[in-house]
This record gives sequence, C-alpha cells and structure tokens, in this order.
Amino acid sequence: MFQRPNGEDMELFQVQVLMMPPKIEHLATAQKRVTSGENFQVDCVASGLPDPEVSWSLPDGTMINNALQSDDSGTRSRRYVIFGNGTLLLQQMGKKDEGDYTCHAKNELGEDEMKVSIKVGGRSSMKVLAVSYQTTLLDCRAEGKPEPRISWAAPYGLSLPTPYLGGRFQVHKNGSLELRGVRKTDEGQYVCLAKNHLGEASLAIELEVASIAEKPSFAMPNIEILPIKQDGSDVTLECPARGKPNPEFVWILPNGTAGNGTLRIDQPVTADKGVYRCLAKNVAGTAEKRYALEPGRKPVIRGTTGIMKITFGQILNLPCSVDGWPQASITWTLPNGLVLDKPQVIGRITFLSNGTLQLKEVATFDRGTYVCKATNTFGSSALSYPVAVMVYPPSITNAPPSITRVHRGSSVTLNCIAAGIPKYSLQVPSVTSDNRKNKSESLTQESVCTPSLIV
Repeated sequence: MFQRPNGEDMELFQVQVLMMPPKIEHLATAQKRVTSGENFQVDCVASGLPDPEVSWSLPDGTMINNALQSDDSGTRSRRYVIFGNGTLLLQQMGKKDEGDYTCHAKNELGEDEMKVSIKVGGRSSMKVLAVSYQTTLLDCRAEGKPEPRISWAAPYGLSLPTPYLGGRFQVHKNGSLELRGVRKTDEGQYVCLAKNHLGEASLAIELEVASIAEKPSFAMPNIEILPIKQDGSDVTLECPARGKPNPEFVWILPNGTAGNGTLRIDQPVTADKGVYRCLAKNVAGTAEKRYALEPGRKPVIRGTTGIMKITFGQILNLPCSVDGWPQASITWTLPNGLVLDKPQVIGRITFLSNGTLQLKEVATFDRGTYVCKATNTFGSSALSYPVAVMVYPPSITNAPPSITRVHRGSSVTLNCIAAGIPKYSLQVPSVTSDNRKNKSESLTQESVCTPSLIV
C-alpha cells in the first residue's frame, strides 16, 4: 500500500487469468483395425481453459459435433455419434468407412487435432446354424483390385469353384454357397477363399445343423404402451422371446439406431418418445415386439358443469369421458355420499364400463350433485353434475261441460282429461237420480272435476 501525493491511499493487486490452449491426449497408435459390420469407438480426451469444443471430421471431409450426429444427406442413418466426452462411435462399419478420422479441439486460445487412420477388414470366422432339410445360404463377399476369384472348401476335402452346380450344393456367381436339404452330416467347417495376383483372404464358417427348430414368439402382446414418468424414473424394456434355438435380439430405436439385449433408458424425457422395436431371430423365423413410449399427462374430463334437468321417472345418463395417459381410474360420488369405484349395478343405479353413470326411474330424492373423478399417476380431475328433478302439478286439460242434460234411465259418459308429473289421480263425485252428490271413493285428490248432471 502506498500514498499518492494528493493524500489518497492505494493498494496494487496483480491478477493472473489462467487460460490454456487445447491439448489432446494422443493415442498410443494412430492406426486402428475393425471388423466389417461391427461397431467401433475412438476416444478424444481434450483439456484446456476454457474447456475446448470437440468435433470430428470424417474421411470425406464432413464435420460432425454433438449437435450434428450425421451428415445432412441422412444416408449414414445416424451411424456416427459423438458423446459428451468427445468419444466418436462408429456403427456398422463397412469398407467404404475406411480412412482418416480427425478429432478437433478448439477454444479461444487455439486448437489441437488428432488423426486416427481406420482400416476395415473382413471376418476371419463365423458360425451359422441351419435347420434339417431346409435350404441354407453361406455368403462370401470379397473386395479387391483386380476383382478376386472365389472358391469354397467344404468338409471332407471337397473344393467348389465359382460358379458351381452339382447335386445339393451350388456356388452362385456372387460367391454365395447354397446348400439344399441340409443334413446333419453336412456339419463342419466351410472355408471361402478369395484370391487375386496380389494376395488372398479367407473366411471360415462353422455350420451347425439343428434337428428341431421353433420360430421365436413372445408371451406378452405384440405392443405395449408405457408412460414417461414425471420423476424421470429409468425405463427398462425386455425382449423375452422364446424359440429353438435361442433367438438373437436386435433393438431398432426411434432414431434408427440398433442395439442388442435388454434396453435401458436412463431418466427418459419427452424427446425419448416413440416406438422401440425388438426383433428376435433364429433359423426358424423372426418375431417382433414393440414398446410405445409416450409422455404421461394428467387426466382431463370432457363435459360441462351446468345444471342438468331431468323429468321425474325418466332415465338419467351422466357421462365421464376422460383424456389422459396412462389410462385413468374413474370414481363416482353420489349426493348421499356413496362412492362407486368400479363398474357395477346397485338397484336403479348403473356404473357403466365406459365411465357413464346411469339412473333409472329418477325420483325427486335423486336430486343433488354427482361428482365424477379421474385419477392416474400424473394427477386427478373432477367434474360435478348438479341434477334437478322436474315435477309438474296436475291440471285438467279437457273437462265435460259444466251442465249435462240426459234422459232418465240413459247412460252418460263424462270425460275428464288431466296432465301432471308424477302420475296423478282424478276424483269425479258420483251423483244420484235426484242430482244429489254422494261421497267419492277416491283416496287421493290431486285435481277434482265436478260437472252438474240434470236428469
């Protein structure tokens, strides 16, 4: 600390900003070899301050990073994937994928790069399982310049050139060996030899013949729909197929990526929704199992909450249509507090399987509020139906004339028509020949029709 001439105190601090250019940890060997059809990954560990951005350039010059997982043409079907740590995953490698792959690490102070040369070679051996008395095809595809010639060496010293046609064995022009009516005695090692004047390559195929085979099958339905949970719980998708011999499994994901075995999705999000397909395959055939992964949502009940008016004695239907996933459970609460939690019939009340509540022969004591509630793992919703039961007092709509004259000893009909809900009773007083009223036998008097009768 020091003091300036004007009397101010000052203290100097030295600040050093730590920044480092990118540095890639180079591999022990810059040349890698991978078998055709297999997956391969190359690490690119880069350090620097600030953290460098990592990208890869493919042999054809295409640049890919975390945001761009494949070329714009889509022909690679997303076979190239970069993970967050910079590792490059190469899927289903073929001869055309050979070449130099370069990792680039870049920040504000500069950049570094690492080049890896990848060679794709053919398989040296493989196993094939065939079924007795069926046809089996052994593929052998070779590349080279000049174009190599292919021949086959079968068990017991038999040599088959290309093309070849003889009995049950046939070698096609493309080098594939076809075995018809395969027998147990055909088991053994078949060697495909590709040769030109620059060299040769071979593929050994071990053929095994099964006497009994069963096509793969699944015990569960072909498709299951699963929700993406709110808490981000992991989702495990099994592929429990049975078959003889035991089937091989391949997963086909919504983005086209394939994988083997049980599929686990860590902390799935909405972007993971889609159809996940598991293919189970053996020599007898193929079976498929599908899982549809969908984001869950709280149930919503469709309908209005206005008062519902129903006439006495009619049938009342209260719908409860629900949207939501997974499927919601529905309960009904009646005005008297009774709760119905499953489809059932109680006297005049029916809880239908589609969620509708039905009341038959509605009476005045059925009035009140009926509540439908839908619940799933994402929440619940309720809809209330205030119900009013309509009744109408009786009224006479068609009565006889107030005075009716008839001859003594003659019969007379007096019509008295009335309307009302609920059902009404009519009272028409009886009369004697001297026009005197007698006591009516009606027990209930809702509306009285009293015409005068003069004899």
